[in-house]
Amino acid sequence: MTGRSGSKHTHLRTAVATATALLLAATATGCATENERCGPAPSSRYRATDLHGSWSSPKGDLKLSDLGGKLGQTFNSQGWPKNTTLDQTVNEAPLEGGLSGKGTWSLSTDHTTLTLTFDRLDAELERTTIHTLRIGEEKNQPVLYTRVGDPEECHVFALTRQGD
Repeated sequence: MTGRSGSKHTHLRTAVATATALLLAATATGCATENERCGPAPSSRYRATDLHGSWSSPKGDLKLSDLGGKLGQTFNSQGWPKNTTLDQTVNEAPLEGGLSGKGTWSLSTDHTTLTLTFDRLDAELERTTIHTLRIGEEKNQPVLYTRVGDPEECHVFALTRQGD
């Protein structure tokens, strides 16, 4: 009987060790449960036509259009963050001297990312402003967002659709 009891304990220890190793691997790779997600739920169901219109956040506004022809998909930004610091993107303080600009935009082939290409930005703004937004969803509505600041903390610059 001792051999069998020891065998059961060995299997139990192996199962516990395996579960612990899986949990540690998930934690080390940054995997998070649904409740730990930072930002809106990722989405790939929206197409370019679903994203046309006005988008707003407390720290900037964006209007996405499709003019067709050679002009293609264009945007205008108003009060856009000049960089990804928390003061420029998420803090309560009003954004002073935000970037007003225009350019073209494109949607990634997997429909998860929107890229902005500004017309005529100086080198510093080109390097520091937000160019890429993820596409997410909250309450069955699209949200354009990006994570900012310390990656260990959850700070999200998000734009929601405004009535057009």
